[in-house]
Amino acid sequence: MILIAPYTTDAPVYHLPIVTGGLVATNIVIFCLTTLQVALGNVEVESIEWLILQFDTINPLQWISCAFMHADLMHLLGNMLFLWAFGLVVEGKIGNLPFLALYLLMALVGGIIVQLPMFILGSEGGALGASGVIFSLLVIAMLWAPENEMDCFWVVGFRMGTFEVRIISLASAFLMMQLAFLALGGFSMSSEMLHLIGVAVGLPIGLLMLRQDWVDCEGWDVVSRNAWLQQYNLFCSDKQRIAKSRRTSEHDDPIAAALGTRSTPVVMNTAVASRRAVPKPETAKPKPEQKTGVNPLFSKLRPRTKETATAAEQPNAQDHPEFNRLVHLLRQAIDSSSAIIAQQHFQRLEQLKLSSGLSDTLLAAYAKLLASKKMYIEAIRPLTLVAIHGGVQSNQARLRIGQIQWTVQKNQQAAETTLRGIVIPQDAMSEANQKVITMRDQLLKQIAMSK
Repeated sequence: MILIAPYTTDAPVYHLPIVTGGLVATNIVIFCLTTLQVALGNVEVESIEWLILQFDTINPLQWISCAFMHADLMHLLGNMLFLWAFGLVVEGKIGNLPFLALYLLMALVGGIIVQLPMFILGSEGGALGASGVIFSLLVIAMLWAPENEMDCFWVVGFRMGTFEVRIISLASAFLMMQLAFLALGGFSMSSEMLHLIGVAVGLPIGLLMLRQDWVDCEGWDVVSRNAWLQQYNLFCSDKQRIAKSRRTSEHDDPIAAALGTRSTPVVMNTAVASRRAVPKPETAKPKPEQKTGVNPLFSKLRPRTKETATAAEQPNAQDHPEFNRLVHLLRQAIDSSSAIIAQQHFQRLEQLKLSSGLSDTLLAAYAKLLASKKMYIEAIRPLTLVAIHGGVQSNQARLRIGQIQWTVQKNQQAAETTLRGIVIPQDAMSEANQKVITMRDQLLKQIAMSK
């Protein structure tokens, strides 16, 4: 026996998978009341055939009921594993009732697309199983969370193990398999055809929900991650394009933006910068949904909050109920060299205005990880926080920022301003600081020669 199936994900889950779990339970109950009873000889197969999608009739009830019917135990087991994993991603982003409506809609549309043409062609036979709508969820998850990872297990004979894979890689592999098997089968009505019909249903729905801003993927969806897709109105509306352009322009000078002003460079007085960056502590009242001690299976559950308070109204970072959990997740991602996951946790800290509470050691480790993945622009923000803190690593951080501005952003003026802000008194001239000064002078010389 060979089996590969996902069972959980690191994608942000903002809603408990109540509907996903309910759908899995419903499928199991219906299987026990129908197919299992036929196998046990308690009921005749003819008594349950009306629940599958029959090709020689038009029956709207079957458009939905067929998605809850399964041929045997392995058929049920495989589908429920995939339903759980991809339902976790989709329901986790849009919520319980919207997910239920989406699931039933995709099952309905898939049933119509299959039954009507087969009836017109005079075909016989039928179809059953949740795999069509599951492939709809698969392609939606690929659109909404391509860079997130799925934890999967594999079974080969009596051996088994686990592995992690990006959602876009896993989904693409399964889609290519369906196309290959469909081609080998002569493009006839088959399980592979039903799966690809599910993809054809889910793909436009997933893209439409992104375009209409009906789902918030926090900039990690396939459209936000690929600038060339944003050029087409089919994938990105004018309103979204303007918003994305505005966000891009705000990051043209990320150093000044990080310090809260367009005109003040990173060389500003550290004490002043620190006072601006660190808000006055207040007592933070945890919101009802911000609970700790959740089931490990839902350890990625993240409550969504509205960040509407001004900087002066923000509580001390360490007092926030989410701070320690997010720091732990960020450290785990850094230790496992998962730059994309680390970036997601860091961005969440940024959204909650908690990143100023991170230690310089953790910020430096995060910036080093980003640099190792050649994500130099993304490394500017944690380096800027280190510079703002004014600790022992602040000058090294300014030096790295200057290097990025000069070699990556090609911004001579910004790089020169940042580098000239590195001033170390003679009484503090250690060996490490001397190296910083030497490198600073070399970069400034290169910049001067290029003018």
